[in-house]
Amino acid sequence: MAALLLVALALATVASAHHGPPYDNGSDHDFGEMVDYPLVFPVGLDITFWDSFYSPRCCDPGEIHHANDLMAPKMTPVYAAASGTIKYVNWSRDTGQGPPDPSCCTLAIDHDDGWESWYIHLNNDTPGTDDGQGWGIAPGIEPGVHVDAGQLIGWVGDSGNAENTGSHLHYELRDPENIIVDPYQSLIDGQYRIDRVWGANRYGTAAQISFENHPNGADVVYIATGTNHPDALAGGPAAAHEDAPVLLVQPSVVPPETEAELDRLDPGLVVVLGGPEAISDEVLDDVNSILPAATIERRFGPTRYETAAALSAAVFAPGLDTVYVASGEDFPDALITASTAARTDSPLLLVRHNELPDATATELERLGPDRIVVVGSTTEISSQVFDALSQLAADVQRISGADRYATSAALSAASFPDPGGTVYIAIGTNFPDALAGGPSSALDPGPLLLVTTNSIPGVVGSELARLQPSRIVVFGGPAAVSNSVLALLDAYLD
Repeated sequence: MAALLLVALALATVASAHHGPPYDNGSDHDFGEMVDYPLVFPVGLDITFWDSFYSPRCCDPGEIHHANDLMAPKMTPVYAAASGTIKYVNWSRDTGQGPPDPSCCTLAIDHDDGWESWYIHLNNDTPGTDDGQGWGIAPGIEPGVHVDAGQLIGWVGDSGNAENTGSHLHYELRDPENIIVDPYQSLIDGQYRIDRVWGANRYGTAAQISFENHPNGADVVYIATGTNHPDALAGGPAAAHEDAPVLLVQPSVVPPETEAELDRLDPGLVVVLGGPEAISDEVLDDVNSILPAATIERRFGPTRYETAAALSAAVFAPGLDTVYVASGEDFPDALITASTAARTDSPLLLVRHNELPDATATELERLGPDRIVVVGSTTEISSQVFDALSQLAADVQRISGADRYATSAALSAASFPDPGGTVYIAIGTNFPDALAGGPSSALDPGPLLLVTTNSIPGVVGSELARLQPSRIVVFGGPAAVSNSVLALLDAYLD
């Protein structure tokens, strides 16, 4: 394997785009000078790179490589290294009318401070193939569009003159005088080993989570409202049971990000979480126009408690080991519980603070679980409700913390006693990112921990230190979880 990697790295260096001599110097930087420019690391996980600037070329001894190659699997996300405006996009598909443009697939960003980044060899293949018929530039990325640092702009590939090399991103950095500099130190300093999954808004984030977890489509898709949480609270475990992504809509509109992802996924069944008051019939009509061959099915009840019970009844058979119960009166405990329930293929049911709803009790009686796990303190779920639940299973236990952050840490500690593995991170003050990301934990098991936009609560930091994760996935962009928190999270990676 080591020998194959060295070959791939060598080939990538030979194949990457280049400029020929003479190489100009500027008043501030010489050509190839190593700089420490502040940037967001431009590629997701599974990266191998070294200082390939000044590497010799194959065809002309006078030519050198003038960038760093970031080796990564095809379709690894590529991010804007800095905020700026898209300057250039070059694209080509193999139309059968001749070879594709060997310079594809490239984009450039003019940074807001006058610097410039170039991204070369973006994917041009349908995922899993080498057909030249795919699309490796993110939706909406075109000349004149302003992007934020860390925003998704495309995906790694082997296009252009890199078709016969290991997949990689050729990343090039230029100063305000257009002098090409060596970005290696900047990349080292900016390398967060954190996988941020996000879009321009909550709808785009849900679509991107769907894309990364279901690159080859999905038979079933769940749709929830992105503007309110009640009907969607219990949707994550049911979606995970059916290996379905969760996409978000507005009450009366299918956002363009969701429309594009529905079209790509091409499911045979679309499950709508909630009744017409949550998601209008007009949205169902729009979904039908996007997917005319699909079956569209509402799953809901008169209240959030009946909706959760209906979701459970639709997909879970009796005789389960565990059922999770959380408060339906606020979202944090239910969302962190949904992630754990999804991982264990268990349903999530909802209760009121002082009441066990009839629909919840009836569904628990039908399921007949060996164990009920109540997530939340007596402030969220009273002792009276806990006692009522104790009549419905032989083993009933409570997991809780002093607040939503502590509860997420407590549930993590109870569910993942051994260190290592993946940890998921979401903001604790809003629900959409965690809602869409929850089913991910069924695909790559790990706890969901909550943070604030600009800090890691102490109890969460202690749990991260105990877990010693090998991978951290953050749901949401910098407006939800800041880049400074990503830097703090990086320190917890094993």
